[in-house]
Amino acid sequence: MKWMTIPYAMSWEEPTYARADGYDYDHEILIALPPSYHVSPDRHYPVLWSMDGAMAFAVTAGIVNLYTVGKRIPEIIVVGVGHRSEQGMLGLAHRTLDFFPPGSVWSDPGLGSEFMKGMGFDFDMSRPFLKGELFLDFLVDQLRPSLGEQYRMADDHTLWGHSAGGGFAGYALLARPGAFGRFIIGSGTNGLTIDLEAEYAENHDDLDAKVFIGMADGEINHAPFCAQRLISRTTLFAENLRLRGYPSLDLHTRFYTDRDHFTVMPLVIGDGLQHVYADLIAGLEKPNW
Repeated sequence: MKWMTIPYAMSWEEPTYARADGYDYDHEILIALPPSYHVSPDRHYPVLWSMDGAMAFAVTAGIVNLYTVGKRIPEIIVVGVGHRSEQGMLGLAHRTLDFFPPGSVWSDPGLGSEFMKGMGFDFDMSRPFLKGELFLDFLVDQLRPSLGEQYRMADDHTLWGHSAGGGFAGYALLARPGAFGRFIIGSGTNGLTIDLEAEYAENHDDLDAKVFIGMADGEINHAPFCAQRLISRTTLFAENLRLRGYPSLDLHTRFYTDRDHFTVMPLVIGDGLQHVYADLIAGLEKPNW
């Protein structure tokens, strides 16, 4: 039967590397192609940009593959961007520079920042090196056109990030409106994003985007996350967006119970994918499994 010959698993490309303007080190680029990519040469696919590179890429691509087979989402290309895998945990230091633009607020002055300093985390020392605006330009203006020449990418881009990556996704929503049309934001924002949202609202009466925001109740039981106002800022960001009443904003927020900062990630990815791609999957019959 013909349907038995249709591929059902995504294929992973060999890692490549790219250097963003203003950087002195490379980022690793990981790509998973949809099941039909190599048998449908005339077809172009939406793109999901997954932050945190190798740390989040495998679980993201795995859930995308599973939900594609189950017809919960359309076939998409997944692009993971992050530090080089061989750098291990040491490379994670780069994510602070990538995800926070100049002017970012990590912890509120006073109780929150003093708590973090007591743990040995002084965000002020990172301020001269923050490159969030350059990293966003890299994704949109440098990497996207380059990969677009190699792969059949549709002009339909989703940005997904968790924790600091979620804060970066919220920043991108407001700093470059329209650069991405869909956003999955997991447990993260920063004080700068709250201010950017207010500034955006002063000059705009609409925000055309599909946005899913997810958090976990267990995060509020973790003192460092409390010091960073992880839940309260992310909630405030979602509440403010809701109150604006933007006619073109498709926003859904979910608060997960009995989950922590790590165990909530697969749920945010899975539910977020189904929300932001609901318009592309409408009308497709789901398998009765």
